[in-house]
Amino acid sequence: MANTYFWVIGDLEAKIESDGMQNVIETIHWRLQAIDKNENVADVYGSIGLESPEAESFIEFDSLAQSDVEGWLEANLDVDSLKAGLDSQLELIANPTHVSLQLS
Repeated sequence: MANTYFWVIGDLEAKIESDGMQNVIETIHWRLQAIDKNENVADVYGSIGLESPEAESFIEFDSLAQSDVEGWLEANLDVDSLKAGLDSQLELIANPTHVSLQLS
């Protein structure tokens, strides 16, 4: 079974007013999580700045959906590379190569 991936959207930083548009999203704080068949979880997080939208493509904040934000992330991030890194993390959780030891 393949790993399952999903986005967690944190804060959206917005400019209050820009060219007549209100609450223009400028920065997305995000997390991409992966879960394997054994319910192990790995994640990666970051933030990304967005360019100012054209008036024709602007989405009012009250109309903004999770899918809109995910689309912006997928258009601006190397999602395949992020998923490959998550897959590696999950592989190490399932099959560790190192251990932390402490002196008593």
